[in-house]
Amino acid sequence: MTDSAPTSASNPPGSDTDTVPDSATESTPATTPAGAPRPGALNFVGQVIGAGVLAALMTLAAWIVLARTHLPAFSNSNVTKALASAGAILVLAVLGLVIYRMLHPRKQGTKGTKGTKGTETPRWKSILSTLVCWLAPAALVIALIGIPLAATRLYLGGISVDQAFRTQFLTRMTEDPGFGDMAYPDMPSFYPRLWFLTGGMFAKLAGLSGWAAFQPWALITLAVAASVLVPVWHRITGSLPLAAIIASATTVTLLYVAPEEPYGAVVALGMPAAAAIAGRAMRGSRAAIAGLIIYLGLSANLYTLYTGISAASVTLVALVIAWQAWRGRRTDAGTSPWPPLLRLVTVGVGSGIIALIGWGPYFYALLTSSHGSTGRAQHYLPEIGTELPTPFFEFSVVGALSLVCIVWMVLNFRDRTVQCLLSGLVVAYAWVVLSMIMPLRGTTLLGFRMELPISLFLVTGGVLALEQLRRSGVAKAYPALVTPQRAPQVTAVLGILLVFATAVYAVSVPLHLRDEIDLAYTDTDGDAERGDTLPADSTVYFGEVDAAIRELRGDNPADTVVLTDEQSFVAYKSYPVFQAISSHYANPLGEYEERNAEIERWTQIDDPAELREAMDAADRDRGWRSPDALLLRGQLEDDGSGEIDSFSYRISEDIYPNDPNVRFRPVSFHASAFSEGWTLRQIGPFVLAVRE
Repeated sequence: MTDSAPTSASNPPGSDTDTVPDSATESTPATTPAGAPRPGALNFVGQVIGAGVLAALMTLAAWIVLARTHLPAFSNSNVTKALASAGAILVLAVLGLVIYRMLHPRKQGTKGTKGTKGTETPRWKSILSTLVCWLAPAALVIALIGIPLAATRLYLGGISVDQAFRTQFLTRMTEDPGFGDMAYPDMPSFYPRLWFLTGGMFAKLAGLSGWAAFQPWALITLAVAASVLVPVWHRITGSLPLAAIIASATTVTLLYVAPEEPYGAVVALGMPAAAAIAGRAMRGSRAAIAGLIIYLGLSANLYTLYTGISAASVTLVALVIAWQAWRGRRTDAGTSPWPPLLRLVTVGVGSGIIALIGWGPYFYALLTSSHGSTGRAQHYLPEIGTELPTPFFEFSVVGALSLVCIVWMVLNFRDRTVQCLLSGLVVAYAWVVLSMIMPLRGTTLLGFRMELPISLFLVTGGVLALEQLRRSGVAKAYPALVTPQRAPQVTAVLGILLVFATAVYAVSVPLHLRDEIDLAYTDTDGDAERGDTLPADSTVYFGEVDAAIRELRGDNPADTVVLTDEQSFVAYKSYPVFQAISSHYANPLGEYEERNAEIERWTQIDDPAELREAMDAADRDRGWRSPDALLLRGQLEDDGSGEIDSFSYRISEDIYPNDPNVRFRPVSFHASAFSEGWTLRQIGPFVLAVRE
């Protein structure tokens, strides 16, 4: 982001032209090291679609095959761990060999695509190499997460903690796609819904229940996002091999750091690329402007936190470019500072319009109706949120790449690509520090979520730095030793070291995620089965509960509002609920605290008519659809311990700044309040009360 001439022989990615940065690739602007033409706009769009479709089909096919195997549970055996390690090593080895041959092809007599040094590469080899580069990141997703989860139908984290509400949202979007909330009826969604809406469509097409679609849809979306990065970085750098390395390295990093939120992970994967093209966009590239608009607009409907970080990074880039233009103008050598700012406004307005497609109904309802607190989602400060992410001090390939990135950024500070990536890092680190200060105002900025973007920025920069080192750094340091004839050997040495280091890191992913994988096997799924084949928990009764509600209320779940504290039930069954699982993911339009207070008032009532009137009053006066059914814990028949007088319910309360930040407090409904006007059934440990 400087007006001075670039240090490289050709213009960097952040320049106004579409030439290839010398610091990123050894190719000329016209061709890549692999010999394939640098993609034009239409060709680029076709490559993005092609890579995404092929990755989706390959991942879906792999999931179908794995689901039909009889592999032992990850928690009980090392078989799937061994297969995952072998798969990752194989993918990295094949990718390394292909990239080496793309950079240093053998002389061929067959006509094909012109490569480096005037050699000819057969067209079929060029196509095969491109496919390997495109699909290697998706194959890593399959190997490192798909295989360890092969013997369970649940995703990482099972149905525990936050995965319960995510599964609930996907279940609702499967049965009732649209703008509706995951929990409350007749209310626009507060949580970004694009991933869940498209996942619901996938579930319908695949004939799966919403909960059962979570795992394959997570794998598919992660694989697609990872593979799409290859043509994106190919477009940015002009080098297909370099693009494949960046995409594969960042994919492995993502799978290690934070794969449990797939909709957030796909946004994070694109953050370094968005930062890299920000400078180009602010200098007038229409393609870059369009790319930023699409990325920011779609990401706002996926994971708004990362959208905010990316938007702030783009803003910082625009402000610095405008300041540089203004500073140059003072010396009669610069340009107007206004064009970058106008382009920033264009990106903001364009992406905002896309974002409003999903957010518009919620914002309108927020402005025109009563609502509760809008800041509960930020009430979380775990221990990791009090620490500064420093991956460059880790003893791993990510640590090494991060450290190399820091050195590269310092030595090449005036390079526009460096400055764009550095802007993203500065914003992410500033967000972490501000999040540590915000508890003074009773909230946080969820700074612990910045570990993933910071790692991705640093790994991306580290790969770019190694490519610069491979191209010119070693030769400049040892000109007598590293001759042009020895260039392939330099590539081989760096490649072998990088492949082995990445393989060591990759095979540690399943072990690092052991707790999340174990939950996927020990939690009971929607069919009342456990992946480890051990006896299931009380989820086994939910099928009978669902059948009883349908018998008494009809087959359309949308017509029945349920009050229950059983998070697995609302995750697996698509009933709207009177109260959400937790205030942190509850829609502010639902007035969570007020509903809790209303529920507590109901627990004080022992007269059936008075209870029904109180529920009707909540519907009439507050607009809250009253419960048609209650699923509570209790016994209808005396077990010899005395008179039956209550059914239990747990109220969830936000107790931030404590950690854990949620407390479940038991309250009891008077059993006598359901003696008239309700149909009661005992189903396992549950009492189901359905209003007549």
